[in-house]
Amino acid sequence: MKSLHRGLTLWLWVTLGVVAAVCGVIGTLQAHRETQIQLEYQMQQVAHMLAGQTFAAAARSSDSTDPQIEPRIHIRHDSDDNLIATVRDASGHLLYASRSNRQLPGGVLPNLDTLGFQTVKLGRDEYRVFAAQSRDLHIEVAQSMEVIREAEAGVAMATLLPIALLLPILAIVLGFAIRRQLRPLSVAATAVANRPPLSLDLLPEQGMPAEVRPLVNEINRLLHRLSTAVEREQRFVTDAAHALRTPLTALQLQAEILEGGSSPEERAARLSELRAGIRRVIGLSEQLLSLARSQSETGPITATTELDPALEEVAAFYAASASARQIDLAVDASSSARVYGNARRLTLIFGNLLDNSLRYTPAGGHIRIRAFAARGVARVEVWDEGCGLPPSELERVFERFYRAPGSESTGSGLGLATVDALVRQLGGQVVLENRVDHTGLLATVTLPLAPPEEAPAEFASAMNPSDGSCVPSGHEPHAAGAANACATPVGKL
Repeated sequence: MKSLHRGLTLWLWVTLGVVAAVCGVIGTLQAHRETQIQLEYQMQQVAHMLAGQTFAAAARSSDSTDPQIEPRIHIRHDSDDNLIATVRDASGHLLYASRSNRQLPGGVLPNLDTLGFQTVKLGRDEYRVFAAQSRDLHIEVAQSMEVIREAEAGVAMATLLPIALLLPILAIVLGFAIRRQLRPLSVAATAVANRPPLSLDLLPEQGMPAEVRPLVNEINRLLHRLSTAVEREQRFVTDAAHALRTPLTALQLQAEILEGGSSPEERAARLSELRAGIRRVIGLSEQLLSLARSQSETGPITATTELDPALEEVAAFYAASASARQIDLAVDASSSARVYGNARRLTLIFGNLLDNSLRYTPAGGHIRIRAFAARGVARVEVWDEGCGLPPSELERVFERFYRAPGSESTGSGLGLATVDALVRQLGGQVVLENRVDHTGLLATVTLPLAPPEEAPAEFASAMNPSDGSCVPSGHEPHAAGAANACATPVGKL
C-alpha cells in the first residue's frame, strides 16, 4: 500500500542526497580553483621577493646548498612543503638555490626557457613551476603537485564536512516534521476505523491541513448524501409497509368472506370486490416503484422531449376515461417548446395531474390543459372543476401518503409526491392553487426550456400499460394523490 509519509520522506531524502552531491562537486571544484589561485599567488610573491634581492658575484662560487633565502608556504605539512626556488643570471649561472632543491633528482631545479606557470615532471613527481625574468635574473619557483593536491583536499574537506554533518540531521528533522504534519490524517483514519459499521457521521475538520480539508469536505458531502439516501430508503420502506398493510388486510378479509359465501350471486359480488382490491394493490405497488425510481435518479438529465406532443399523447390516453365519466377534456398545446426529460417522466408528471383532476371533477365538468412558453421556461396549466383545497392543504398534499381530510377518492396519496419529485429533478416547479372563481383547482408546472432538437419517438412505448412505471389503464387510474378533497359538489364553469 502506498504511504504518503514514506513517499514524502523518500523524495526529500533523495533530494537532499542530490543536493549534497551537487554541493560536493561544486565545493571540490571551487576548492581546487581557490587553492591553486592562492598557491600560484604565493609563488609569484616569492619570485617578486627574489627579484628584489642582490646576489654578489662571489655567490657563483659558493655552495648552492647554502641558501641565502628560505621562503616557506604557510600550510602546515612536513619539510617537503618548502617552496623550491632558484635564481640564475643571464648566462645561466646559478646565483641562488633554496635548500629544498635537494629533493629534486638533479639536486637543483632545471633551467626552463618558458616563462609563466607550467607543470613539469621531474623524476617520478610532478611540480608546478613559475618562471619569471627580472632584469638580467631568471627566477624559478616550484611546488610539488602532491603538496598542492593535499592542500586542495584539506580545503575541500573543510568546506564539505559541515554539509556532510548537517544532512543527516536535516533528514531526521524533515522526517519528524512530515510525521507531525500528517498526524491529523492518522487521527481521522483511526476515528473512521473505530466507528460502527453503519455510522455515517461526518469526519472532523478541526486541525486538518488546508491542503487536505477540501478532500475531507467532499467526503463529508458524500456521507451527507449517503445519510440522506439511507434515511429516504428507510422512510420509503416504512411508508410502503404502512400503505400495503391495510389493502392486504382487506384482501385477506374479502377472501375469507368469499370462501364463506352462501350463494353464487354473493360469491360473484365478493369476487368482484376482491378483484378491485387486487387492482388497487397493484396500482399502489406501481406508484411506489415509480416514486422510488424517481427519487433514486440523481445524475444529470440530458434527454429532451417536445412538450406539445407529450401533452396530446397523455390527453389521448385519458380521453376514454373522461368520456366514460362525461367530462369534457380539452388540450391547448401551442408552446412549441422542448423541455428536459424523456417521455416516461413527462407521462408520469402530467398523467398523474390529469388522473387527479378526473378523480375529483364531477360528471359534466370540464378539464383544460394549456401549454405556452415565455421567458426561458415552459408553463403547463391543468384546470379542473373540483372543489379545491383549503389553503393550508395546498402544500401538504405533496407529502407521501398524505390525503386531505374529507377526501372520498380511493387514491393512495402518492401521485402528487411523484409529480413533485420528478419536476424537481427536471429543474422545475409545481404549484397548486385554488381558482379565482372558486370552481376548482389550478395545477401549474414550470419547466426550463431545452435547446431545439428533433422530437424523439418515445411516447408509443411510454404510454404502453405493460410498463409499470407509466399511467395505468383507464379502468383504474393510477396515482392521483389527495388534491381536490371534495365535501360538496360544484357546478360547471
